[in-house]
Amino acid sequence: MINIENKINEFKRYFDIELEYYKSALTFFIELIAALPRVESISGRIKDFNECLSKFERKYLPKIDSAKTNYKIFDYISDFMGIRVVCVYLEDVNLVRKELKRYFREIEITNKTIELEKTDDKFGYRSLHLDLILNSKCSKLPEFKKYKNIKFELQIRTILQDAWSVLDHKIKYKKSIPHNLKRRINRLSALFEVADEEFFRINEEITAEEKKVNERINKRSSIDKDKPLDVFRFLFIALKYFPDYDFIEYKVDGFVQEILEMKNNFTESELNDALQKNLGFAEKVAENEKKSLNPYTKIRYCLYLFDQMLFSKILTDYQKNSLIEIQKKT
Repeated sequence: MINIENKINEFKRYFDIELEYYKSALTFFIELIAALPRVESISGRIKDFNECLSKFERKYLPKIDSAKTNYKIFDYISDFMGIRVVCVYLEDVNLVRKELKRYFREIEITNKTIELEKTDDKFGYRSLHLDLILNSKCSKLPEFKKYKNIKFELQIRTILQDAWSVLDHKIKYKKSIPHNLKRRINRLSALFEVADEEFFRINEEITAEEKKVNERINKRSSIDKDKPLDVFRFLFIALKYFPDYDFIEYKVDGFVQEILEMKNNFTESELNDALQKNLGFAEKVAENEKKSLNPYTKIRYCLYLFDQMLFSKILTDYQKNSLIEIQKKT
C-alpha cells in the first residue's frame, strides 16, 4: 500500500512538471502530421492525471507483483498523448501510415479491424492504432531533437469509422446489454462498414472515369453521338476547347445539372456542336465587353445560341442584350 502511494505521488510530480512540455510536443506533432497527404482532419489530447491513474489501477496494477518497486506508472500509459487522424476513404488509412514513416518509427501496432474480425460477439469501431516515436533521422534534426524520446498513440480512421466510434461510445455498459440489442448493434456496425467499402469503390470508379476522359482526349477519340451528358462527358468536350482551364469538380457537377434540367437528354454530341459553331461568337462578346470570360460563361453563350428557346434561362437579360448588340454590328 505504501509502495503504490509512493508511485502515485511520484507520477503526480512528473505529470505536473512535464505537462507543458507534452502539450508543446502535441502541437508540434499535430502540425507535422496535418500537412501529410490524405489527412482530412486531425485532433489530439493529453490524458488528465485522474484518467491516467484510473487506467493504470484498472488495467495494469493487478498484474504487478506487490513486491516490485522498480517501475514507473507513466511507463504503462502508452496513450498519455493521443492523436487522431481522420481520412475520407479506406485506402487513405494505409497511405497515411506510409507517409508517417517519413518522420516516425512504429513501436507497436493495434489493428482494431483485425481484432473485431476474430470475434463473433463483439462490436465496436474499426481503426488502426499505432504507437509512434520519432525515427532516427528526424531525432537528429534541431527542430525535432527535443521531442525525440516522446512516444504517443496515433489512431487513423475513415470518416465513417470515426462517426461509428462516437456512436459506439454513447452506448454505455455494452458488455452487459441483452443479446438481442448486441445483435442489432452488430447489424448497424456492419452497415457502416459496407458504406465505407462502397464509398471506396465509388471513388475508385470515379477515378477510373476521370482517367478515361484523359485517355479519350489524348487519343482524340470521336464524339459519341447519342450518349447523354454527364460530368465526365462534359469534361471530355470542355477540355478539348479549354485545355488549360482547371474545371473544379463540384462546379462542373452543378453546371451539368443545370443543363440537364433544361434538356434531360442533352448529349455529348450536342454540347460539342454548340461549342464548335458558336464559340467564336462568344469570343466576340468578350471583345465587345473588353473583359475576359471564363469557360462556363462562354459555354452558356454557346448553348443559348445553339437553341435560344431551350436554353432561354441560361443567360441573364443583360447577357442577352449584349448578344443582340453584337448581332446588330455583324
